[in-house]
Amino acid sequence: MADSIDQLRVSFVEETRDLINELEDILLSLEVDSVDVETIDHIFRSVHTIKGSGGMLGFEKVLEVTHNLEDIYDKVRAGSMIFTNELKDISLDTIDMLKTLLASDEKLNDTDKIRFANLCRRIDLFEVDLAGTDIQNETSVLQISDKNTYTYLVDVSPKVKTIKNVSHPRFLIEELSMLGKGLFFSESSGKTELDNIEKSNKSARWRIVIATNEGEYAISNIFAMVSDEIDLLVNVIAEGNLLSIENAYNEIKNLSDKVFGLGIDDFVSIAENYKQVLAIETQKETNSDKADKQEKNGDDSQSKGLSISSIRVSTDKVDQLMNLVSEMVTLQARLNLLAEESNNEDLKNVAEKYGTFSKQLRDNAFNISLVPFGVTITRYKRLVHDLSEQLKKKVDFVTEGEDTVLDKKIIEQLSDPIMHILRNCVDHGLEGPSDRKSAGKPEVGTILMKIFHQSNNVIIKISDDGRGLDLKRIKEIGIERKLIGVDQQVTDTDLINLVFLPGFSSAKTISNVSGRGVGLDVVKRNISDIRGSIDISTEFGVGTTFTIKLPLTLSIIDGLQVKIDQRDFIIPLIQVDRIESLTQLVQDSVLNQVMTINGEQIPFFDLRAEFEIGGQNPDRREIVLVNYENEKVALIVDSVVGENQTVLKPLGKHYKKQDFFAGGTILGDGSVALVLDVNKIVTVFSKK
Repeated sequence: MADSIDQLRVSFVEETRDLINELEDILLSLEVDSVDVETIDHIFRSVHTIKGSGGMLGFEKVLEVTHNLEDIYDKVRAGSMIFTNELKDISLDTIDMLKTLLASDEKLNDTDKIRFANLCRRIDLFEVDLAGTDIQNETSVLQISDKNTYTYLVDVSPKVKTIKNVSHPRFLIEELSMLGKGLFFSESSGKTELDNIEKSNKSARWRIVIATNEGEYAISNIFAMVSDEIDLLVNVIAEGNLLSIENAYNEIKNLSDKVFGLGIDDFVSIAENYKQVLAIETQKETNSDKADKQEKNGDDSQSKGLSISSIRVSTDKVDQLMNLVSEMVTLQARLNLLAEESNNEDLKNVAEKYGTFSKQLRDNAFNISLVPFGVTITRYKRLVHDLSEQLKKKVDFVTEGEDTVLDKKIIEQLSDPIMHILRNCVDHGLEGPSDRKSAGKPEVGTILMKIFHQSNNVIIKISDDGRGLDLKRIKEIGIERKLIGVDQQVTDTDLINLVFLPGFSSAKTISNVSGRGVGLDVVKRNISDIRGSIDISTEFGVGTTFTIKLPLTLSIIDGLQVKIDQRDFIIPLIQVDRIESLTQLVQDSVLNQVMTINGEQIPFFDLRAEFEIGGQNPDRREIVLVNYENEKVALIVDSVVGENQTVLKPLGKHYKKQDFFAGGTILGDGSVALVLDVNKIVTVFSKK
């Protein structure tokens, strides 16, 4: 049973993280002067769900920090309080604390204990300051329309042998009351008022008569997290809101403790006495309303056919799946080699079919491991929000393409680089309101983050409409630090690339946000570590754009296998443009590290020479033309073997500082091939 409760707590943590991320996103986009009732109601329900589920599963601090906040939002939606910037800040701080509580399983260190106590005090004082002493602290019941409503009998029987492991069911009953008007009966007290739930025996049986238009599925869903701890029965006793009829309401309420001696038919009989009154109300519904009502209430025929569109799977299981698929791809390469060597046609056919299914499984596993970039957007919105408040700047942070998917490992490793870029945009890029006004710009600066697919790559563009890079200032610093010569001719691109050097900074003042020369060099290194590239374009006084280009995935790639002196290398196929033969005509056209191929002048690198492999060049060699940024580069190799499904393996700490290889892979014959990092090769060799 302990395992069951532990699993419930794990599920609560996962679901609550999703919920608070959604809440944080809503709050960050919420303007005090344009808040609407639906948004406040959504926030209230979310806080209520966190409080109820957390308290039920023994998260006492989660319960404590959300209890009074829920009361505040209850009063805001009732109109007895107003939504303010202070409430918005308190809510965001509560989200931060919830993240800490979930991450630490409520085991706070001394610093976080002080944060927790201060936050609870702020919430208490906020409620006192705005609410005063005249507002009654009543449990509000969500009013629903009689339209499309059914009246249900809900029977809840906690399992006595396990109920000690969960908190009082009042949290579930309170959440159920959110669905509509209801009467609540406890077998231990016979009371019908919510105020008496606390006093009732938590192992007692409960019966609830509730009228709601949310449907049977919504009722059952409230108890989903404790489905192993209770027996639950939900039955329709009337079509329409039986409790809206005063006589019917009083008749059921007066049943008191007798309610547990009645069967479903007895409740249906009570409803039959008011059939004519209910009929008058339900006749007002149109045929379309009835169809909608059946959908919302999830009748038996619909609920039986209810499909599950998605399931929650831990990232560990996804990682394990990808590892297994990777091993399968390696074994498939071995099988293909054995089939070719055997000259057995049956074995070749099996290997070919196995390869087809293997590729389909690989692609499906890829799709599972790919996640929308939008899962991390909230943290960036929060960063921009907090920095703009700190620096007294007005910033509109706009995002496009949040549904673009890429490898979750890449998303995780992108967090720090993007944080650095956004800090630079807010601190260095965007001017303050007065400076923007003087420059003829809107007082509110804009940062735009666009994410989109380009071929098998993902492009992330982060732009601001700020002051842009001061290339004159960058050149002066470059000369001062002897990075460039006084009379040296440099392009704008050369100057921009200086900002990626370690310790380089053009900031005139040092702040706790940026300006210490630590940032863009780390950004470039981290992006290079995941086989990506970054470029900057800027216009002084207009703004700056950072463009990040990334592979779609890190785990398995399609590669081109090549040989140099009988050593195998892999070039990522996505970067290969075409293959040419190194003819005598091409060799004769070589000049200043450039060769002419089909009338086109292309820079080249002889990998045998560049890698200092030595040995004798074969009579016939091959040229692999690869795409690098916006141009083509030729890589000369001894021979091209063919395409290869490549499972990338890390090279280990001893090769961490090498510049040319993205990893290694195991070939079908068991030998190891190094996977070339084309971007790094071109960058390093171009500087020689």
